[in-house]
Amino acid sequence: MKKRTLIGIVISVMMACTCFSSQAIAVEIDHGQVIIADEIKALSAAVDNLTRQITQQAGSAKEDTTLRKLDIAIAYLNFRSRRIEMFERELQSTRAHRNRIEDVLEQFKREEINLSQSFASNQQDELQMAREELRFRQQAIKDRGNRLDEEIILLENRIMDMQSQIDSVESFVQKNLEFYR
Repeated sequence: MKKRTLIGIVISVMMACTCFSSQAIAVEIDHGQVIIADEIKALSAAVDNLTRQITQQAGSAKEDTTLRKLDIAIAYLNFRSRRIEMFERELQSTRAHRNRIEDVLEQFKREEINLSQSFASNQQDELQMAREELRFRQQAIKDRGNRLDEEIILLENRIMDMQSQIDSVESFVQKNLEFYR
């Protein structure tokens, strides 16, 4: 009987230990799940924070890229504007040169009239040679004037082309500057 009692006590103790250990295991499992849940929450918060930072950096990088593009566009506008000014000065100079050539041609016409009056009637051969030389010089000046006219047209076309390029870049700059206001 003592043996039975002892076995009963041992079985009771074992059952009690099993109950306590299962409760301890259950508590430990619950505690482990709580820790895991907390870690998942912390990980989720870190991922959300990282996502926000990446989004901000992407927006910031996009803004930085746009600002760099604006800087380049403004530098381009300055360069092209100076270049157009240079071509406009060259155009004015060419037009002034063309006007001087027209004045020279008018002088040749007056010289031709004076040439006829300066030679006597018996000097027809000399008069003819002087007229041919004068016409040759007039033709050379006319050819130079025609080349200047072509140059003027090319300069005007180049200026208009550059101005249209400036207009497109300028619209880009204005559109993006309005974005930043």
